Amino acid sequence: MRQMHTDMARVEHLLPETVLDIVAVIGIQATMDLVRAIGGARFKFGKGRRDTPRLNILFSAIGEAKTYELLKIYGGEELYVPRCEEALRALRNEKFMQDFLDLTERQGVSKLLAMSTLCPRYQISDRTGYTIIRSKCEPVSHQIALF
Repeated sequence: MRQMHTDMARVEHLLPETVLDIVAVIGIQATMDLVRAIGGARFKFGKGRRDTPRLNILFSAIGEAKTYELLKIYGGEELYVPRCEEALRALRNEKFMQDFLDLTERQGVSKLLAMSTLCPRYQISDRTGYTIIRSKCEPVSHQIALF
């Protein structure tokens, strides 16, 4: 739970206000699941009184309890749920980096084996994995102006 609050603090500036409001209602993990399920589309939140395909989409994505919490606030409304690609990518990269460091520094696994283990898990290429590692570990050099 503590990790989720830390994650939220790192990406909060990347999230639209609507998503921040949803996080306040159902929490960050359920919101991430909701965004993965219906992000990028307008969604009509029913009242939750009848078994409908839309209600079943919510049940599948975030479970019944979180669905009903969400419907207390948004029931009867149509809402655009953004995809939040930048925030989800930033979270993924942070988690990838944490797992990579855990494997290589704490568990003594080689970098190559760590990449072979983590890249499929995160559904990224090793090139992307190395890019994430370089962006987090290597200092950025700035060229001094010549004039």
